[in-house]
Amino acid sequence: MQINNYLEKYQPIIYKTFVNSLTTNRLSHAYLLSGAPGTPLLEIAKHLAKSILCDNPSPLACNSCITCMRVDDNNYPDYFLFDGSKSVIDKGSIVGVEHAFDKKAFEAKGIRIYILHLVENMTIEAVNSILKFLEEPGTEIYAFLTTNNESAILPTILSRCQILKVKLLDRKSVIDEAIS
Repeated sequence: MQINNYLEKYQPIIYKTFVNSLTTNRLSHAYLLSGAPGTPLLEIAKHLAKSILCDNPSPLACNSCITCMRVDDNNYPDYFLFDGSKSVIDKGSIVGVEHAFDKKAFEAKGIRIYILHLVENMTIEAVNSILKFLEEPGTEIYAFLTTNNESAILPTILSRCQILKVKLLDRKSVIDEAIS
């Protein structure tokens, strides 16, 4: 799936919101991508994260520069991904990110990003840790959280994030996309 095209065609509000934030250099420190099961939340979060780091954005990530490729290969030291669909996100993972981000960024850009996919699959201790981290964000630190169940997220976390709702595609769009 070409995520740039997908966002522009099927998720225009997210596309325009993020492009405007990038071009005006007014990014939120935390984004919550909320969508039903089956929406490409993780792919969107990764792409938006890459768009902040990309060497040649136009307007979002180019997917071909060395930085984009390093993020895709999980070989970018200032980028962390925790996937709640594979295992519960525990306090140790959050403390590890906090500890890594206490220090100066490894890369010259100075930007650090973490993604927490399916935050409803976090332990209570992890939720408390991330809440503190979201309350006092460091400079050039960006968070992308995803959820299939926004009502399962604490209101205090919701209030610290810019919420981007990913809409589910209708059946006809999915079939047309598969045929083309």
